[in-house]
Amino acid sequence: MKKRIIGLDILRDIGVIFIFLYHFCIEYINLAHGTDPIMPSVNYFANIWARPASLFLFIISGYALMYNHEDELTTKEYYIRRFKGLFIPFYIAYTIMFLAYFAVNNVAAGSTSPLYTFVFTIIGVDAMVQEMSGGLGFYLIGEWFMSCIVFCYIFFPLFAKAVKKCKYVLLVVLALWSGFMLFVFNPFDMQVEHNPLFVLLYFYVGMLLYELVGQKQISKNIRIICTVISVAIFVYLLLAGYTAIFPVVLNQPFEIVCVIWSLAMFLAIRDVKIDSEKRIYGVITYISGISWNIILVHHMIIILLFKHFDISLYSRRETFTLFLLAIVLTWIGAIIVRNLNAKVKSAFANK
Repeated sequence: MKKRIIGLDILRDIGVIFIFLYHFCIEYINLAHGTDPIMPSVNYFANIWARPASLFLFIISGYALMYNHEDELTTKEYYIRRFKGLFIPFYIAYTIMFLAYFAVNNVAAGSTSPLYTFVFTIIGVDAMVQEMSGGLGFYLIGEWFMSCIVFCYIFFPLFAKAVKKCKYVLLVVLALWSGFMLFVFNPFDMQVEHNPLFVLLYFYVGMLLYELVGQKQISKNIRIICTVISVAIFVYLLLAGYTAIFPVVLNQPFEIVCVIWSLAMFLAIRDVKIDSEKRIYGVITYISGISWNIILVHHMIIILLFKHFDISLYSRRETFTLFLLAIVLTWIGAIIVRNLNAKVKSAFANK
């Protein structure tokens, strides 16, 4: 049995926590038109974490596939395993949210879209198609992250061969392509940071990190340096956002800062040691274990709550209570998806 890397679990937990917080804040502001003056400040705090959190989730995905030696599986075995891990919980979560969406809005998701566009939901790229088409389709859950991870998993067998034979050539090609889209010209009608062909670079970096570092201990000096870099970036972004000491980092420069930050955090945290007997170890691994299910259900739950409740007269206490309700419903939804996913996999295994 392979040794669990608790540092990767910590990074996953950081990722889902701040992505959840960001989506609650941004929907409070944009969808519910909340007026609490503290929320834009809370949203900025969540936002400076949300992008690097997303990036190291892709880095972790590439690293974890190599760590689990999925590059040694046959192509058929690999895609079957990825389908079970990615799409079965996606279909379960989508079904639950489809019914919840109807219950709250009294209209079915995608009711005005051509039925053929449901194909994009089936293959997990409906968020990408909706962004490029201006709202067409049956998109409900997974967002741009689902579309990107689908592409990453599709390309993994090819990247796994390249990382053994021409790892730096592919790194340069992907970096040049992503840099071209970010700084020169984005040929696609969608936000470049959401483009799967842009995000492939981060996924491959995770694979490359495993190829270069593997399971070797990262030196203490490197971990210290990366910790200092991470803290320095965080402090700078805080001061830039809440004071006039430093200029705010936006757009392309912010993406570069997030890349540096996410890599630094990965190297700083990967080798963290926590006694498996301690309660915090169990909490970290529990959240990490349902992190994909949280990512799938949380945003639509938040949206439906803000559509269902009129928050115009909410005090800060009511808003915080709604935040707690969103956490509880997300947890319940994630557990339901996890349990149904286990039953479906068990049914397939028994055939």
